[in-house]
Amino acid sequence: MLAVCLVAPAALLPHARTQERKREAPPLYPVQQSGKWGYIDRAGRVVVEPQYDVAWDFSEGLAFVKKGAARGHIDKTGRTVNTLQQVDVAGYYADGLAPVQTSTQPPRFGFIDRAGKIVINTEYESVRNFEDGLALVKQGGKYGFIDKRGRHVIKPQFDMASSFSEGLALVVVGNLHGYIDRSGRTVIPPRYNNAYNFSEGVASVAVGGKYSCINKRGEPVVPVQPGYVGSFADGLAPVIAGNKFGFIDKGGRPVIAPQFDWASGFSEGFALIKQSGKFGFVDRTGQIVIRPQFDNAQAFNGGLARVWTGGRQGYIDRTGSYVWKPTK
Repeated sequence: MLAVCLVAPAALLPHARTQERKREAPPLYPVQQSGKWGYIDRAGRVVVEPQYDVAWDFSEGLAFVKKGAARGHIDKTGRTVNTLQQVDVAGYYADGLAPVQTSTQPPRFGFIDRAGKIVINTEYESVRNFEDGLALVKQGGKYGFIDKRGRHVIKPQFDMASSFSEGLALVVVGNLHGYIDRSGRTVIPPRYNNAYNFSEGVASVAVGGKYSCINKRGEPVVPVQPGYVGSFADGLAPVIAGNKFGFIDKGGRPVIAPQFDWASGFSEGFALIKQSGKFGFVDRTGQIVIRPQFDNAQAFNGGLARVWTGGRQGYIDRTGSYVWKPTK
């Protein structure tokens, strides 16, 4: 589950199942037109003309872009803020720092500041974004945590790990999952076959293929479920029963009956679901508010959702209307 080893530029993006990047309403959204990337605002107006070969989402007011051999970050006006020369690609900013990857083989990872200066040397086998002042790193085949000065706060010692969430980090020792606090102290011993990060005060864990949810003391708060239980968002968590996805509340009570082929957690009041090979959205009552019609989609962020159809990318608002019709 904890696939945190980064081996390609796109892999600098967080792993969706284990630690989603902190949601922030973006000032602009990337769009592609005639093979080039630019940015639109929430109303679908072009703010930065399509001109880049690569354009990533904004984080902390900056976005990584690449045009030919030139690469760096721009602000929401399209002004170049920094130019990167020593590294090949940069990830999202968090706590003022962004992970970067070298073009060497094998690649190495470190961090830059907002000026593009390397402030933590590219010496790691993989890294994750900073969360509350600590970043997950891999060194010598083991995972640990560093602070913003590059000092090891928790030395690399875990077989796998995930970033801190709500004060605790998920770690794997052998094949068992547990949790540590920011000092590295074991708070919940590794005893689960699978586990997820804490969200809304609880975490989904599995023993013997059956899931439940625990609080930060390791106490069960959701009864054991025969199938998968995902992370809570907006008070609900996706579950699998009878090979279909539905949602439960924090008491383990069914709120939306299992009926979908796939479902993600809620974001801005809507959950992304899949039926008959297409993606759409439901509200907290389970009512389909945007019918399944997209080949792929992402959760709503800042009032818009990114969708794909026929290999083209667009954006819809909460009514399901396009603010940017799919292009490529």
